[in-house]
Amino acid sequence: MSTQSSSHRAALRTFFVVALSLLVLVGGGLDFRRIWIPIGLFGYQSNGDQTVFFVADGSPAAKSGMQISDKIDLQSTPVQFRYFAAQGATLQAGQKVTFSFIHGGTRRTVTLSSVPQVTEHYYAAYRVAVLCVATLFIFLGAALVLLRPSLMTWGFFLYCLGNAPFTFFAVTLWYPYPWPYVEYNVQSLVIDAGVVGLLVFALCFLNEPLRDWRRSALRAMPVLLALLAMLSTAWGYCWGWIGGPPGELLSRIYIVVQAAWSLAVMYLFVDTYVRARGADRQRIRWVVVGFGLNLLALFINQFTTQYVPNSPIWLFHILQLSTVIVPLTVAYAVVRHRVIDVSFVVSRTLVYAVLTTMLVGVFSLIDWFFTDYLRLARLGTFAEVGAVVAFGLWFNGLHKRVDSFIDATFFRQRHKAEVQLARTAAALPLATTPKIVAHALVAEPVRTLSLASAALFQRDANAVFIRQESEGWEPRELGRLDDSDGYFLTLLQAENGPLSLYDHPWRTEGAPSGPARPVLALPVFVRREVAAIVFYGSHVHGEPLDPDEIKAIAGLAMGASVAYDHLEAEAMKREVETVRRENESLRSVIAEAQIQPA
Repeated sequence: MSTQSSSHRAALRTFFVVALSLLVLVGGGLDFRRIWIPIGLFGYQSNGDQTVFFVADGSPAAKSGMQISDKIDLQSTPVQFRYFAAQGATLQAGQKVTFSFIHGGTRRTVTLSSVPQVTEHYYAAYRVAVLCVATLFIFLGAALVLLRPSLMTWGFFLYCLGNAPFTFFAVTLWYPYPWPYVEYNVQSLVIDAGVVGLLVFALCFLNEPLRDWRRSALRAMPVLLALLAMLSTAWGYCWGWIGGPPGELLSRIYIVVQAAWSLAVMYLFVDTYVRARGADRQRIRWVVVGFGLNLLALFINQFTTQYVPNSPIWLFHILQLSTVIVPLTVAYAVVRHRVIDVSFVVSRTLVYAVLTTMLVGVFSLIDWFFTDYLRLARLGTFAEVGAVVAFGLWFNGLHKRVDSFIDATFFRQRHKAEVQLARTAAALPLATTPKIVAHALVAEPVRTLSLASAALFQRDANAVFIRQESEGWEPRELGRLDDSDGYFLTLLQAENGPLSLYDHPWRTEGAPSGPARPVLALPVFVRREVAAIVFYGSHVHGEPLDPDEIKAIAGLAMGASVAYDHLEAEAMKREVETVRRENESLRSVIAEAQIQPA
């Protein structure tokens, strides 16, 4: 039941991640068409109150008599043209828009035909770079949330969606009224979710489980998202529908909010960096630098776009592409400091690539030999059917051999660890003391897999689980399980195998924190009862255990079960032998005293 529920959650999570990623990539990727079909411009820029602050010489706006300080009168503009008038642009050159503006206290209604945007010689390369950076950004966020789902990675994924360097210009103007407003609201919601997502990521990064003020701040995030959504909607309504105040006031408030957001994010990252120690400090160093530079670039971009008329287009392009800093620094932290176990993903990719290549190669060879060489197409069909049957019968064995070859060739350290744990599991039934079993269950996985912690809790005569041996646990930390662990023990009994503590969170009080925090519980059964529980932490650099490592650790349980059963039988045998000897000794004493038993 647990496994089925987990697979449903994984499928639903994958669906949402893929759907949101495609929504942003397709919506923003439509701007790629601007390489061949430039957008149309009227040659003016206006602020949040729709007051004109820039008019290009020789533009359609200048030829119509528009001047600086004129006001675009959206309420007198036909509804189908309002968004275009507020934007000052069209989807492509040559489109005509009728709108009104107030000049010297007099309302004038004009129909302007947009002219092509003048682009630089490197514009095509810029558009390709934007698409590549956005794809990298979204792919990294999606990969993290799929490989290691948590509130932190979900926050980062939402930030990636909202911060992808797209302008969404083409998709906004693709359809007539009212679709530009619908798309604008969707775009604003994605951006606002990205703002909140980055705050969630900054709150949780290297600080899970959250405590004190960080936990309170996390609980306030839904309220913050609602407030940002209302602010964005109000500003969009004033700017793109009715014009005039308080559009400019809301625009300035939004810039202040963005500045406060940037400072809050940097404070959270710097606070985490100051408190971090050892490998954690190395891991966050480049993340702080990357986000700091990116947030500064975002603020400059927002400010220059709204208040610096006719700013150099190359500056806008550089600021847009500067977002690549974030995925590069986060990817460096992921790969260099192993936030996730990339080797597992790569090894599985290689395995299935080899199997697919072999399958395609065999069918290609059969098709060439029978169809082109012997010209016996019907016989070739029978040969292909036979190949399918053969692959079906041998696939599992072939998969294991290829998997073993890939791991042994390209991932020797991990393959060596799995082999070592398999040897330990095979040797466990021969253990002669509980100390040897404890060493095999605790010290060996920690050593071979570079785990941050492991702890063995063994059941005593009173059915209480006492910590017998551990690594990465402090003496003051949890020494025995109590009544509060009853539900957890029930789950463990029902699971009858390794239990993920990500899916079934265990207690946080008394347990280690950071990478040493238990992420896997392994029960050891003796005659259908849990005789011992081993808690394992993640790797020393924080990445979780992958399925192959969990499988290797789970192999220890069977050997330990046999060992405990054997040791318990030996103890009972010795106890019986002791009782037998005591009985014989008493009989001898009775015989010597010539006391006959009744």
